[in-house]
Amino acid sequence: KAEEGELSVAELKRYISFCRSRCGPRLEEEAAKKLNDEYVLVRRGHRDAEEEGGRLAIPITVRQLEAIIRMSESLAKMELKPFASITHVNEAIRLFKVSTLSSAKSGELAGAEGFTTEEDQETIGKIEKQLKRRFAVGSQVSEHSILSDFEKQQYNNKMVQKVIHAMVGRGELAYRMQRRMLYRLK
Repeated sequence: KAEEGELSVAELKRYISFCRSRCGPRLEEEAAKKLNDEYVLVRRGHRDAEEEGGRLAIPITVRQLEAIIRMSESLAKMELKPFASITHVNEAIRLFKVSTLSSAKSGELAGAEGFTTEEDQETIGKIEKQLKRRFAVGSQVSEHSILSDFEKQQYNNKMVQKVIHAMVGRGELAYRMQRRMLYRLK
């Protein structure tokens, strides 16, 4: 029997069913702004770290942002609130940071979208340094030959492509000739 203040399993099931059928909270404007500001802050911090040559292993993706929104709305739903407030957003962000970011830092999320281990970060750094040494500014080389060279050195093809993609994104490399050639810009 449930003690005072506790719900029985049957009561809890009825409560959850009631919440699902009667409550569909959405973010308040202030809460949405708070979430947007937090997202921009994390993304900017990741971009700034990359531009300074450092690595931040934990960028926040749109998918993760959507998960934080769903958590905020779920927290509001548990209280039968029509809107998720800043309090709900703050708790969702805290939960995200404590769980997801802690797992990512420990390497538990290695291979998951957006996450890399320290070992992978080191490998990525080595590939990037080698690419910059062997590929002078103003020159171009076929992507196929780059991939072949790194494959001969036992580097993972996906890692090399990830570095190329990051360098293209930062404006250091550019594709030419229908993406067959890479041109080093800086």
